[in-house]
Amino acid sequence: MAMVKRTLSLFTTILLVLVIALTAFLFIGKMNGGKTTLLGNEIMVVLSGSMSPTFNTGSIVAVGHTPFADIKVGDTVTFKNEDNLTVTHRVMEWKDGALVTKGDANNGIDSVPVTSDRLIGKVQYSVPLIGYLIDFIQSKIGMLVFLGIPGVYLIVSQIWKLFKLVKEAEAPAN
Repeated sequence: MAMVKRTLSLFTTILLVLVIALTAFLFIGKMNGGKTTLLGNEIMVVLSGSMSPTFNTGSIVAVGHTPFADIKVGDTVTFKNEDNLTVTHRVMEWKDGALVTKGDANNGIDSVPVTSDRLIGKVQYSVPLIGYLIDFIQSKIGMLVFLGIPGVYLIVSQIWKLFKLVKEAEAPAN
């Protein structure tokens, strides 16, 4: 029984630490104007299916700042399009000093080539489905849940420990 309690306690502690770390990570990103970075890469959530099956909706991509001249055909890059929206597409060719891009799931190339002033960087890696969790955590309800649950847990666990100590102190000594 003691082993089960220790295992459960360890599991809840690890879970609590992970939730607090993830919440802090995203909260700091929100404080930085919405830019969440990890190991020098900007973390972005994939919102459309234009790059399926490479990156499905709800994935996250880590975008590393890369010099424009270092971009090669076949690289997946993130840039601001003509409407100032953030887009992640594959480089199909270099043309007149600009990048011709296309979403893997799209039939045609993007209408406006990407110039150096609109390039954000090159995709370094992706993680599927985590974007849904990140979007939820960054919402008001998500912040409440991910900050509230650990907070309530910490308060309740400390009150529980206090009651146990008081009960032990009041118990007659044998």
